[in-house]
Parts: sequence; C-alpha cells; structure tokens
Amino acid sequence: MSEKIHIYSIQEMLQLLDHDFQESGLYVDFKQQLTDHPLQHPYRTTNYTILLIVEGVMDVQLNLTTYKLEQNQLVLVPPQTLIYFKNFNEQLEFITLSFDKKFAINHTQNEKSDFTLLASSKVQHLLLDRVQLNFLVNLCELIDQKNKQKSSFPYFIEAIHHLFALFLLELKATSQHNNFLLQEHLSRKEQLTLSFLATLKIHFKKEKKVRFYADELCVSDRYLAKVIKEVTSKTIGELIDQALIVEAQLLLANTTLTIKQIADELQFTSTSFFGKFFKRQLGYAPRNYRKQFGKKELLKSP
Repeated sequence: MSEKIHIYSIQEMLQLLDHDFQESGLYVDFKQQLTDHPLQHPYRTTNYTILLIVEGVMDVQLNLTTYKLEQNQLVLVPPQTLIYFKNFNEQLEFITLSFDKKFAINHTQNEKSDFTLLASSKVQHLLLDRVQLNFLVNLCELIDQKNKQKSSFPYFIEAIHHLFALFLLELKATSQHNNFLLQEHLSRKEQLTLSFLATLKIHFKKEKKVRFYADELCVSDRYLAKVIKEVTSKTIGELIDQALIVEAQLLLANTTLTIKQIADELQFTSTSFFGKFFKRQLGYAPRNYRKQFGKKELLKSP
C-alpha cells in the first residue's frame, strides 16, 4: 500500500492509464480485471467518477465504506473521495466514466433542473435492472465512439454533450425510481419530468406527439410542454428526436438490420424520411454512418 494518499488531476489520471486527452472533457474506460490497473492503492481524484459493473464482482473502498459491487450496480463518486480497489473476481468487467468539475459546471449551467446527483458530496450507490444497465452501457459506447471520431465528425463535442445529458437524465430517473434517493429534493415539476422521461423511454418509437404523453400523465399539452422546457431546457420534440437518434445509431452500428428495417422499427413513414431525419441530426446518411462506425464483423455478414 502507498505511504500516502495521492490526489490525481484528470490529466495525471490519463497519464497513469495511458489514455489520450479528449477535447470533450468526458472519458470512458472499458476494463476487464484489475490485475494490470496502475491504481491499486488508495487515491483521490479531482474529477467525478462513475463505476458501472457489467459483469462480476469487485470490492472497492470509498472513503470509510467498503462496497461489494456486483453486476447491475452503479456508483457515482464525487471529487476528493478516497478510492481503493481491493478485491475482484475473474469475471469482472466494468466501465469508468470520468469528468472534472469544469465539465460538470459547463454542462449544467444552462439547465434549470437541479441535478442533485452531481451536487451531492455523498457517494451515490444505485441498483439497476438489466434494461437500465444495457441502456447506460450503450450510451457509454456511443460517447466513446464520438470521442474517437473527433477528426471526422465536426460536431462530436455537441453530440457528446447531448449523450451526457441523456445519461444524467437516465441516472436521475433510475435513482428516483429504484432508490428514492432524490425524492425529497424533487419539485412537482421535476417529478412530472421524470414521469415523462419514463413514459418516453417506453413509447418513443411509436408515439411522437405531445398529446399522447400529456394524456398518459393526465395534464394538458401546453402545461407538459412548458414544464419539460423549464426543467430540461429542451422541447418535448427535441427529447423525442434525441431518443430516436440514439436508438438509430445503436441499430446501425450494432445490428445487421437493413436501413428499411431500422426505419420500420423506429416507426418512420418511409426509408427516405428516416434518412433525411438522420442526416439532419448527425450530418451522415444512415448507410455512410454504418460503413464508418459499424462493427466490422457485422459489416461482413451476408
């Protein structure tokens, strides 16, 4: 064990982990095992750390508490928290998402919602179901993909910020639904927003009109639209488009579905309309996006 507790900046962490600097300010690290991990001693960082356990088990000390983290669990660790990776099993597979205070401030300064998870100085320990875990893993993969394509995609920083916003909203909704950690901090408008996001997650492929979500939540169209804009700084239409474009990217990059099948899956009226929507959002035609970012083994499939 180290003689002292090191405090690492995000730049020092990058050097230790042999990672490149990212202009976006958001870092994703996919790990299997800890045997070759350079941080096997107690340390602190100046950045936020999110640990997402995909498979296996690890014991990690956070300040004075040792957590046994298992599959489907997530921990959000605020800056200056002592972190000490202790034990793990052979099946361990986890994802680390890191960002500093500057990124957090720049990202949330225009948001009217109080993102309590980031504001808290306490470690937040969340239990996910399999659907929630897969959704967050997919978002991490997309963030990592956008970081790597910075030379070919001029709007990669904006894309990453949108993905991070979606990650935070999902995290906040998960925390409220499964753990009730935020209930005392939420206003009625924030509670309505979380209910809307949960409903959107289920119905975004089929239902694209405000009236449907307003009826589901027993409020007027106008009131729902006003609250969502006030809390998230986005319109309902923008949030629906965001959910659609994330799902479209995942289907294009990770499946062998044809463009027409993906358009049908997302309930677009035609392949042409889907293509125009996709290109307007990301600057790529769906086919070109798949050629550039699809998994090679899938591209070779018949």
